[in-house]
Amino acid sequence: MKVGSLWGEVEVQRYRYRCGCGHQGQGYRDESLDESGYLPECLRRIHGTTLRMSYREAEAWLGEWGVKVGKSSLQVLGIRLEQHEQELSRERLTQLAQQPLRGREGERGRRWCVEVDGCLVAAQVEGGIEWREVKSAVVYPMRCPSQRYYVSALTTATAFAPQVHGLLRHAGVRQSDSLIGLSDGAAWIAELFGELGVHRHILDVYHASTYLDTLMTGLGYSEAHRQEQREALLRGEISIQRWLNLNLRDRPINPEAHQALRFLQKQAHLDHTDYPRFKREGIEVIGSGQIEGANKHVIGQRLKITGAHWSESGASAKALVRSRFFSYSPVTPFHAVRHGAFPTAA
Repeated sequence: MKVGSLWGEVEVQRYRYRCGCGHQGQGYRDESLDESGYLPECLRRIHGTTLRMSYREAEAWLGEWGVKVGKSSLQVLGIRLEQHEQELSRERLTQLAQQPLRGREGERGRRWCVEVDGCLVAAQVEGGIEWREVKSAVVYPMRCPSQRYYVSALTTATAFAPQVHGLLRHAGVRQSDSLIGLSDGAAWIAELFGELGVHRHILDVYHASTYLDTLMTGLGYSEAHRQEQREALLRGEISIQRWLNLNLRDRPINPEAHQALRFLQKQAHLDHTDYPRFKREGIEVIGSGQIEGANKHVIGQRLKITGAHWSESGASAKALVRSRFFSYSPVTPFHAVRHGAFPTAA
């Protein structure tokens, strides 16, 4: 049939087809036009572009591809799509969180890594700008880190927990699998790992090395010795508890190092820092590089651009949708988002 579009009158096929989505079930994909006035693939490209770059940059980039759409229109389209995608994704993750993990008795399990962290972004509040924490989680098979599943949101730890539970089920974690949790030692993350049933909680070795370096500086160690110890720790050759037992005997501690010492003692007492034992157990990941990368690329690269100030709802929506965009597979397919934001044209 012939329809009007930004390029004038064009011939468009209106059809539906069924596609398999693996563990996500079956669904219909509709390639007919919608009320946005854009062809489906063009709208998908607009959505992806506004997620990757600022609206001004997106306007210029799309213009090079012959898509003439102004900054204000991009903002309207992007916000509408993001709001509907956030709503659908939250609903889907909440539904998944209420389902039991799949699996059969006697099934051989895999190891999955769960990394969780927070990233501060500037949010507009009454009276000015305040920094708010966007919480993020990444889940991936230990031996296949490229198969990453993300979820991010500017919300409380209590509200974030069900989304992480849902993400585990979306990723395909089963009852027989074991979870390896990596964090910077924050209390809210430790509580979340307890809810998730994490088998082994590990203090990210990069954070551990920073605290150890502060402690060694307070003990008066030379730079060469500190470098040697940091490298050994990063290789997983040092148990923090053993190190403390051997190196704190009859040595005065600089007052600035007391906070680092207390932190390391607490983490060692919780059994989060015995890196040689983790390596012997076959745990191949002791650093939270994946979540640090997510903070930088998934969140920071878009939400922390120069001069950007977000409403709390806008930052949360952008964070959640970008986490879907970079995931191995999305929680909500784009066609469902498109029809939620822009119903099919008659």
